[in-house]
Amino acid sequence: MESLPRVCVPEGVEPGTLDLAGAQARHLSGSRRLRRGDEFLVFAGDGVEYRAWIEDVSRERVTANVGDVTRRESRPARTVEVWCANVRGNRMEWAIEKCVEAGIDVFRPITTERSVRGQELSESRRERWERIAIEAAEQCGRLYLPVIAPVAAFREALEDRDGALVVANRGGTPWVDVAGELPEQGAVIIAVGPEGGFSEDEIASAIEAGALVASLGPNTLRTETAAVVAVALARA
Repeated sequence: MESLPRVCVPEGVEPGTLDLAGAQARHLSGSRRLRRGDEFLVFAGDGVEYRAWIEDVSRERVTANVGDVTRRESRPARTVEVWCANVRGNRMEWAIEKCVEAGIDVFRPITTERSVRGQELSESRRERWERIAIEAAEQCGRLYLPVIAPVAAFREALEDRDGALVVANRGGTPWVDVAGELPEQGAVIIAVGPEGGFSEDEIASAIEAGALVASLGPNTLRTETAAVVAVALARA
């Protein structure tokens, strides 16, 4: 049986009448071809999901009736944040999508000494990244929306961090040994470097700030792949 379509309404959802317009309406009426009386699921990213029924539909507007709660979940005791070195546009988009599916809570692009240049964050890029994160949350069934944090320089992020920090480095301690030192509750942050990795000075600064240095495995991973692997390991 095909699963019901899911729509995220970050502004908030509660039982009663719900009006959807624009991309949300086009997704339900166009991509999913829903009609009057059809069901779908709706959530706001706050841990609660509702069942809804379409009452009126056109290409640009859908009116629905929101009914009972179908799922309710508490936030995980451990939050997972990834700092991902800035990579070229479509590769960063892929990293965000897959990290959301793997269970990330915060995704922060960072600039490093060896980062790709000319890929600075703009409001339009951040809005697109947030849309990608929402669509990934809709697709994978999660109930909480991740945060796409503003780009920060690696050293600035070190100073402002709030949580246990792990720096991914091929020459680091095996993850299985580092995992036991990470808290079961609170924030776990994993920093993933650019092609060529973090510089020796950056790693030294991170260690001085209390970070652990861990290997994500024996193979050389692209930045975006390492980010997804890091989330999966932290969630496992």
